[in-house]
Amino acid sequence: MGFQPAANGMATEPLVPSNDGERPLTVLVTGFGPFQDRFPVNPSYEILKLLPSTFTCLSGEKEIQIIAYHHPIRVSYEEVRRLVPVIHASYPQGVDLILHIGMASGRTFYTAERSAHRDGYEKNKDVDGQTLAADHGQTFFGDCDPILRTSLDYERVLQRWKWNLQNVPESSAAYGADCRGSDDAGHYLCDYIYFNSLAWLARNPTPRADGAANERPVMFLHVPAESDPRMLYKGKEVALALIEAMVESWIESTDAEMV
Repeated sequence: MGFQPAANGMATEPLVPSNDGERPLTVLVTGFGPFQDRFPVNPSYEILKLLPSTFTCLSGEKEIQIIAYHHPIRVSYEEVRRLVPVIHASYPQGVDLILHIGMASGRTFYTAERSAHRDGYEKNKDVDGQTLAADHGQTFFGDCDPILRTSLDYERVLQRWKWNLQNVPESSAAYGADCRGSDDAGHYLCDYIYFNSLAWLARNPTPRADGAANERPVMFLHVPAESDPRMLYKGKEVALALIEAMVESWIESTDAEMV
């Protein structure tokens, strides 16, 4: 089965039917491209490329398809604002959850972000040397709250993510990984793509199979800047553990609403 063309002509990943013929639960993942001369390799996109296309969770009962966005996103405010709506619209069959991955230089730990900011991007320049005007958020996102949060049960996801990683074998690359929660995504491109994605989903809720709307089933993962093979495989396992936690929390909340 090949790629399915979207309405805008971009190629999208096919949704592969599960063994029982049902549409699999899908998770879209994005990563960033190079950042300045110091980081010619951005680990976020390299980690994305290592993720499997499918895996199972909930003791093997649920098949998950990971859709890796096929191009690293430039560390550019203008590019992110232009591209996020295109990415979302490029999957006419819909995706269930979204994980954006980005790099946090100077950190040795991994953070799952709860919130994203509309304002406060006047200081930190992107790869084009650009910042955003103080009124940018109000101009483009005036219909959105200054802070948007994932609609997933963040505390449940965080707890399950850590539990998943605490129970990996010693042979796993992610054994002993330091994973933390965070309520400040940093007022830079990571924060900005997270807000843009949350805003798009808030404006364009996707119906679930049970008829309810997934308001903002999206999260952001910050990873350390190191891009050697050991750290990339560690990041892959950490990201996969977070995706599994997101999926399991989402399924549990969906099942609870249908009772």
